[in-house]
Amino acid sequence: MLRLLAVLTALLFAVPAARADCGGVDLSADPAIKPDWAAHSQEMLNGEGLLWRIDKPGLTPSYLYGTMHSTQPGPMRLAQEAAPYAETASAVATELGAFDSNQKIEVGSKLLREAMTPDADSFAGLIEGEDAARVEAMLAAKGTAPEMAHHLKLWMLAVAASLPQCEIEGQLKGLTEVDESFARIAQARHIPVVGLESVDEQLKVIGSIPPALAARQLTSMAQGGALADGGYATLLSLYMQKRPTAALAVLDAAPGLSAADREATAELTRNLLADRNDVMADRAAPLLAKGGAFIAVGALHLSGPRGLIALFRQRGFAVTKVW
Repeated sequence: MLRLLAVLTALLFAVPAARADCGGVDLSADPAIKPDWAAHSQEMLNGEGLLWRIDKPGLTPSYLYGTMHSTQPGPMRLAQEAAPYAETASAVATELGAFDSNQKIEVGSKLLREAMTPDADSFAGLIEGEDAARVEAMLAAKGTAPEMAHHLKLWMLAVAASLPQCEIEGQLKGLTEVDESFARIAQARHIPVVGLESVDEQLKVIGSIPPALAARQLTSMAQGGALADGGYATLLSLYMQKRPTAALAVLDAAPGLSAADREATAELTRNLLADRNDVMADRAAPLLAKGGAFIAVGALHLSGPRGLIALFRQRGFAVTKVW
């Protein structure tokens, strides 16, 4: 999902010439923040581990890898450790499959058309007064002028604003991100690359985020709370510890968030993850039935009672953690 957003963000956000530091505060390292692990116990099911082996008698084992849609060195190092499993796979599946440079341009153009509201002010009736001024300032710091921001759909602004400058710059520089690295491995070895979703399907999911929910996310981030400063840093830290799902509980306990902020964040997460796992599991099924597949999708899709690990087990596969 973030790979799709990064393509669009790179088109719309002007990045300073200097190298952007990811920055942010790792909230998981703050002893004052006490996550309610019991309240998040369902989300945490199968939440530790990135590489999983998928077995069924008579089939060559397949592997499931939880990615972080990132160009940063840490996640790329972990991807290199998982690379040997992709190199010998019968097929490699990622969320969107493989894009060449021309396809990226086509996708970017399509996303730009979907994200623009040239004849309407996207803030109108949802983000006004002091909130509008703060959101404008936050977006301007990322390189988007108010004139542009007021004519971008709020779902675009809300999700793209959560990306740190380092990731936007990485996309502009053409750095390889984790999911793309596996697709390239497959292409170099003439291994089939399969997309578990289409661009249109991902765009439909993002576009279904209610404007009021997106507005709440934007105003919360613009108020300078912990989510704006530490969301990415926290996820990156916990991903490197191979327990990315813990970020949901940690961020929910971040200081300065109202009950409405927490509910807005939880609803946004549900919108971006919920039914997509069922689609991915259905489309991965033929690959698993043949054996020897390597599946790489965002790590948050693996955990929980409706995560891919649970769904594959329901289909009769043994799924065990490798690391």
